[in-house]
Amino acid sequence: MTYATDIHVPCKAAGVSGLPAGLGRLFLASLQTLQLWYERSRQRRRLAQMDDRLLRDIGIDRIAAMEEAAKPFWRT
Repeated sequence: MTYATDIHVPCKAAGVSGLPAGLGRLFLASLQTLQLWYERSRQRRRLAQMDDRLLRDIGIDRIAAMEEAAKPFWRT
């Protein structure tokens, strides 16, 4: 199974092949941001689905879990 965080974009030196270096860096930074947002969203969905026993195991109460799960994906 491949997750978004497992994707590696090949690039040459400072930029993606065929793109100017600045544009390549911008593309890679944008891709990394999208991967981070996807992973954050996925983790928050899973946190919201955990039962009280699992939350207790990781040291989080239900209220804190729901507050975290309610955050939009772009917020830390």
